[in-house]
Amino acid sequence: MSATSTERPIRGVNVVVLSDGREVHLDDITTAAEGQTILDDLDGAILGIEDQLAFDDGRNGPVWRKRAEMALKKKRRQRPGLQQRIGDLRRAEKRAAQPEPATSHKDAKRKAFIDAAEELLSPEVFTEVWTRAAERVPAAFADTNGRVS
Repeated sequence: MSATSTERPIRGVNVVVLSDGREVHLDDITTAAEGQTILDDLDGAILGIEDQLAFDDGRNGPVWRKRAEMALKKKRRQRPGLQQRIGDLRRAEKRAAQPEPATSHKDAKRKAFIDAAEELLSPEVFTEVWTRAAERVPAAFADTNGRVS
């Protein structure tokens, strides 16, 4: 869980304003791909503001320039938090994609058998088989506290 989850939504800090006006809280981003899309939008907005500032010939006035510089600062401050969220999500996705390490060859075979049975059997039959196995050998299904799972 990220550090922003306990903070209230603060626009420009942990809430990113997209170019279409929508607001996205960093904790509401659920995938790295979604985060990358938002980062691309943010980068585009930063580049747009930088271009406007670079090509400003003074016609827009000092008030406009000050507002553009403030908007640029805000957008740049959003980047690190968003990048951290994307990194957290990528690591979580990578961990979820990795197969669980089998402690032995037998465990790997058992896991493969269970996975295949779960694919082939209906959920009701699979649950019934699991329950019957737990009734026959309760110690094998007990967790570290002795409760049957």
